[in-house]
Amino acid sequence: MAASFAESFSRLTRSPGFKFFLVVLLIFILTIPLALVWFVVSERESRSETVKNELAGLFGDAQQVIGPLLIVPYTVQLKRIQDGKEIEETHERYATFLPDEFQAEGEAQSEIRRRSIYEVTLYSARLNLSGRFPAPDIRLIEPDPANVRWRDAILSIGLSDVSGLKEAASLRIDGGRSIAFEPSIGLPNGHTSGLHVRLFPVGANIDEPASAFSFETELVFNGSSSLTIAPIGRNSQLALQSDWPHPSFTGAFLPDTREISAEGFSANWRVPHLARSIPQTWRTDAQQAANIHGTLYPVLSGVSFFVPVDYYALVNRAAKYALMFLSVAFLAVLVLELTSGHRIHAVQYVFVGLAMILFYVLLLSLSEHVGFTLAYLIASGATGGMLSLYTGKAMQSDARGFIMFFVFLILYGLLYLILRLEDFALLAGAVAGFIMLTITMFATLRINWSGEAANPAGQQN
Repeated sequence: MAASFAESFSRLTRSPGFKFFLVVLLIFILTIPLALVWFVVSERESRSETVKNELAGLFGDAQQVIGPLLIVPYTVQLKRIQDGKEIEETHERYATFLPDEFQAEGEAQSEIRRRSIYEVTLYSARLNLSGRFPAPDIRLIEPDPANVRWRDAILSIGLSDVSGLKEAASLRIDGGRSIAFEPSIGLPNGHTSGLHVRLFPVGANIDEPASAFSFETELVFNGSSSLTIAPIGRNSQLALQSDWPHPSFTGAFLPDTREISAEGFSANWRVPHLARSIPQTWRTDAQQAANIHGTLYPVLSGVSFFVPVDYYALVNRAAKYALMFLSVAFLAVLVLELTSGHRIHAVQYVFVGLAMILFYVLLLSLSEHVGFTLAYLIASGATGGMLSLYTGKAMQSDARGFIMFFVFLILYGLLYLILRLEDFALLAGAVAGFIMLTITMFATLRINWSGEAANPAGQQN
């Protein structure tokens, strides 16, 4: 009985079916080092983002331009009941007016700066803002104000990173007098980054609302990653151009016309105020002054200086197909083993799996120095060539080594194709997986997975 059980167990462990499930188990075990690879990719990408943010912080962050907005302070008298008595309180508010016409024309000169092995896209921009404000009417938002301080009216521009400004700026009113900008947005509680000018000189005796006026200003600043502008006018026209050849238009509105070439891009927007869902006039309490430009954040539109080859994203995408490619490689080795007279030990399968996982580490480390395409060629060639030679030596067959080389050539070629097919990557991966599974199934159709010999009828074991 004991001998019979030992023979049955020995036959089971030598059967192709047992070897198949052992290989499957090894594949799942190899997900542990594969998870470590994903961790390394994530850590290196995080380090890259940190360095990029440091460079951008020194040069200029992604810039958001909102304004100019005409802001007029006023007070209202409100009544409330306290301890059975009616109390009258004075509350300060701000009326915000947007221009009827608004034009923004900008040009950005891009450059790539490096720190160690990391690089970031930066730009130097020159932005001209012009337009025309109608005569402000406080009654549009406050029918009965107690006191309107027209003499304290300001024009405020929100700029997300004022440290990127490279030249002093001034505002020209009606093509005549020029007023120098001051830091901040000009409100007591307004901490939003930006600039402002007083519409009238300090101490001016102004009791009447301003009449309609035109304005023009030019801002020269540095930035990185993106440049977006709020279409603040009843009729807004935006125009941006740059020498960056890979723009990604972003924000609430896409450009009406655009031209992109190897020399750069140009784009134009036309945005009516009806498309913004934001009124031309609104009021803000004193407590909300810090976010007075925030109302227009949802309509920011512009361009992102897109980097077309992000090797961290490509390596991460490649690692997502690791299990499928491990499975194909292991099954290929298993089929060659079962059709040959040489057995491959489970440890040797582990070596093959570890080498295929190390491919992703090679790909990541080389990409940081020589670019993704060349790194992929070197890493896949080294890994595929070494594993083909190893398989041939293990089976003592050059022919089977060449077969594995052909398998790895298809695998790595297919993976590269999937990585380049951004829109059809999932479809290509699914089709490739189906084809490889079909080939494996029919290639192993005649394998006796149980390992039991076919005995003639009536023959005793």
